[in-house]
Amino acid sequence: MAQLGSCVYNVPMAFDLDLTRTAGLEPLLSFARNRNHVYEAQKYTVGPMPAGFFIDNFLPRTIPDKRALLSPRNAFIGVPSRAESFAQIYEPLTSALNKRTKIKSRCPGFVFMPTFEHSIRPLRLGYAKPHICCLRSENLAHVQQAHPSSRVELGYAELFIQVAADPTDDLLVDPPNGTPMESFADHEFVRNFMKFDGEFTERKFRKLEAQQKAVVRAHGLHAAFAVEVFARQQRHFLYTISIAGSMARIYRWDRSGCVVTTAFDIRQKPEILAEFLWRFSNLSAPARGHDLTVRMATAAEEALFKRVVRDYLASQVEATGDQLDKAFSAHYQPGHVAAVRVTPDMSKMAGEATYIVSRPVHSPLALDGRSTRGYWAVNADTGQIGFLKDTWRTVSQQETEGDILHRLNELGVRNVPILAIHGDVPDPRMSSISGPLFQDTHTNRFIGTPWSSRLNGKTIYVSRRRHYRLVTHTVGQSLRTLRGTEELLHSTYDVFVAMRDVLAKDSRIHRDLSVGNIILVKESDRAIRKGYLIDWDSSDRVDDAGESLHTGRAGTWAFTSIRMLGSAFENGKQIFKDDMESLIYVVFYCAVFYLSHDLDAAQLTRLNKEFFEHRQMAGNTTFGAKGKVANARSRCFTGSVHFSSAAFREWLNAVLDYHSPKKGVVGNGEMWEAEILDRYWSQFLQTHTLERDDRTVHHLNMEHRYDPDSPRSEPVPSLPSPHRSPLPLDKAPSGADTAGAGRRRKRSRGEDADPGVSSSRLKRVHEDDPSVPLLLTLRRSQRIREQQSRLQVAPAPASSTHSTRQKHAVGARAPAASAKRSRK
Repeated sequence: MAQLGSCVYNVPMAFDLDLTRTAGLEPLLSFARNRNHVYEAQKYTVGPMPAGFFIDNFLPRTIPDKRALLSPRNAFIGVPSRAESFAQIYEPLTSALNKRTKIKSRCPGFVFMPTFEHSIRPLRLGYAKPHICCLRSENLAHVQQAHPSSRVELGYAELFIQVAADPTDDLLVDPPNGTPMESFADHEFVRNFMKFDGEFTERKFRKLEAQQKAVVRAHGLHAAFAVEVFARQQRHFLYTISIAGSMARIYRWDRSGCVVTTAFDIRQKPEILAEFLWRFSNLSAPARGHDLTVRMATAAEEALFKRVVRDYLASQVEATGDQLDKAFSAHYQPGHVAAVRVTPDMSKMAGEATYIVSRPVHSPLALDGRSTRGYWAVNADTGQIGFLKDTWRTVSQQETEGDILHRLNELGVRNVPILAIHGDVPDPRMSSISGPLFQDTHTNRFIGTPWSSRLNGKTIYVSRRRHYRLVTHTVGQSLRTLRGTEELLHSTYDVFVAMRDVLAKDSRIHRDLSVGNIILVKESDRAIRKGYLIDWDSSDRVDDAGESLHTGRAGTWAFTSIRMLGSAFENGKQIFKDDMESLIYVVFYCAVFYLSHDLDAAQLTRLNKEFFEHRQMAGNTTFGAKGKVANARSRCFTGSVHFSSAAFREWLNAVLDYHSPKKGVVGNGEMWEAEILDRYWSQFLQTHTLERDDRTVHHLNMEHRYDPDSPRSEPVPSLPSPHRSPLPLDKAPSGADTAGAGRRRKRSRGEDADPGVSSSRLKRVHEDDPSVPLLLTLRRSQRIREQQSRLQVAPAPASSTHSTRQKHAVGARAPAASAKRSRK
């Protein structure tokens, strides 16, 4: 992590459960991940905003003197209107952006690095990087010296530029020239690449597949890079640019979505891009999106963090030596420690506090939504450990999670976190007479503007969100770290106690019972860890009938009750029994993934897909629970799993019979009452001896979700060139940054390895997740894939390419060497 002024760059990302790599960035799953980014981005993309209005609104003119600005005349004339490969676009574009004289430049203080080829496999989605990254001049060396297997470019990017070879590759389409602005609302802003019409034919399918792959590679990567920049930096918004041929668009991303300009030709109207870059170069760090409430920790603060967190971790896990070091790496990366300011709600508690953090236990990998980061944190003044939750709450929310926890603590609710401090994050750029203003999203401000187009006939709607931090004194580990049957059933019973306490004392239900919302804490009065129910921001009060005051599904799909997954309850009201049912599904999920049983990977994958993930659509309604209903009637899923623990089988069968007797109505058993379940569960724990250390980790077979263009095994990163200066230890690529590049993995021939694709299989692919567009995959031979990939980035003739690259101000030698290796 590096510091420039008050900016913090290249922050660590969360590890997976095995502590071997960055969580959520599996390279072989990149196609499915980017496909989902395309689908989600359509929901929150607002545009097309006129380019001039965009610049004036977001980057107001502050420095009229432009004597240090290069003339925009013919600035980008070397960029072709369309090209055969994107290399023919980004190479001359990089040269034009970096052009400078002794006193003038295009973007003073910044350089543009062609980072696309600075990768061990630049042509693979899972290893791809932006074509061009804009960096502070002071940070250039950090990126140039980094190993190509790292993702450090996205940790230092001030903005990035993503390129497509042809204007028709743009997913977005503007209204025809001359269309009155008041008619923009009737325009479909997203190009219809994703829909399959008419009778199915192999030819139509292949054409559709090619179009959709192009969209995933272009727009999907653009969105994926934006998400990763947010995860690798402390930001509240980000600017990016897309170039399709010579047609450009400027984006502003925040935690509500993104605002996009109309397309403009940088050859014919170079002054638009030149003006944007000039104003961008004159912005302060917070005006470029950096969060200045986070700073680099001092050496003393880092030492305090290491001591406190390691000591606390030793009290929580049964590990010493190397095992403790590995567990500690989930919370700490040397040289990557920051100090986070938490400003409380002054009307309810006083005293700003600084908390020291390093590696989060969770990194957000989606753009819109709460985008929560979670850290083990240490109070810089008191040395007390806490858990810091950094999130983006909905402003319309009547009470914050901290308000809820404060009241639950005062009411004496058991097994919920103890609140330390909470409050909205101030925006240091802004203040008012009445007090500080806060870091809010801006995308929501442009909903319903005259130029805002629609999606699928509907006006786009995004929520206004505000940056919010909460710290609790309760610090634990994920339920996924459970050690065995005993800990699973005891800790989830603790959660059930919390649920009943909250309902009785505050007339409130949680509404989001999930594996991720339960933590385990080792306390001195018991041999096994206690379960705590966390994340109360989706909770709601209930009325006299026991129904939530607000409508709609609020939980995690996999654990949502049968009733709430029904088509008639998409906007229904939840009740306490829905939470009870969700808790049983959490227990069953943990059992099939972390207890001993006889299912193999293929059988577990099928169970997970049909029981936890199943969903379908009818019109605009999404519903599911087919597997859960079938199991309630016949135990076809739970009965197919033969758990090694006889006691667990007894418990599971009993509670399922309480919920849905085999001859009764689904979900309406006479015994399905909180008091009855509580009595049975507590007596069961008192009368049964449960296995303490029977943890057995099971994995899904993800072969069917792999990138169709991925190689048979992941590449092994080469060692740094001996001609390159050695990297400092804190810059060496770690598991968090390599995206698993050094971990070889053979791909067995599974159901999707067959080179032929039948129509029935095409149907199955869509049924896997009908909530996303029909994006189908075909196997091709390795030789054809490699040939097509090489053609996509075929360089210009040697003489012209050489001369062009010589003009690049940065990144000439290392990226070229990397590209040469990848093409081999």
